[in-house]
Amino acid sequence: MTGEYAVQTSWLIPFDGSAHSLRALDLAVSEAKARQITPTLVLLNVQMPLPSDITRFIDSNTVDDHHREEGEKVLACAKERLSASSLNHSFHVLVGDVSKTISEVASSSCCSMIIMGAHGHGSVKGLFVGSVTTKVLHSAIVPVLLVK
Repeated sequence: MTGEYAVQTSWLIPFDGSAHSLRALDLAVSEAKARQITPTLVLLNVQMPLPSDITRFIDSNTVDDHHREEGEKVLACAKERLSASSLNHSFHVLVGDVSKTISEVASSSCCSMIIMGAHGHGSVKGLFVGSVTTKVLHSAIVPVLLVK
């Protein structure tokens, strides 16, 4: 082949607003800017479902609004950083099991890599590497870059 063609790629950045997720975002931005063909950065905030003993008394639109608003709050500082970067990006707020949702989005969005913090705002289940991170490492079908 004599011609070149550009292959668009996307990187998934799970974002929970923690210091580790901010560092992962900053690394993704600097790495993307250093590339000849810049990837699209896909930011994902996953909200945990509300317990059924709460949701049975609240209509689904109110629950959906709650999850969207909470996700938007978390993503606000990431939106500021990315709007200044001039990189292609998108933001998504989903509800579900965090690690499973991250792996599924990476696969369904054809992301070539997941860039995530080694810890987040989760509990202290995983002492050295967060429990969500550990589960993503085991379930993802694309490379995972951990940022400490």
